[in-house]
Amino acid sequence: MVSIFQGDDAETHRAFQAWRRANMDGFDMTEGPAGSFTIHYAQDKRENSAGRGCWHQGGSGNDYRADKDGCYTTARKVCSNSLADLTAWARNNGFKTKKCGHCNTEQFPF
Repeated sequence: MVSIFQGDDAETHRAFQAWRRANMDGFDMTEGPAGSFTIHYAQDKRENSAGRGCWHQGGSGNDYRADKDGCYTTARKVCSNSLADLTAWARNNGFKTKKCGHCNTEQFPF
């Protein structure tokens, strides 16, 4: 199942953060330039005891406008526990994907 979050508002930001906390082994894609998404582990590296993830995702407990990134859903987030579902969603909608270089390491490849 794919969930989509987009909007520069507290409700959408908090819904995305709740999804991340409930799906710590999941993935999210962040839309960059039109038609291009970067795939990340849902959990922030600082929250994962093994150190999987990246630093630029921001903590899943950060509230709306609580840090320098402000709102995590200003750019569209497409989320799923299935990497295959995410890439299929992107392909079916004509989007390109790439894996985050900070998340997708030799230690934690996806």
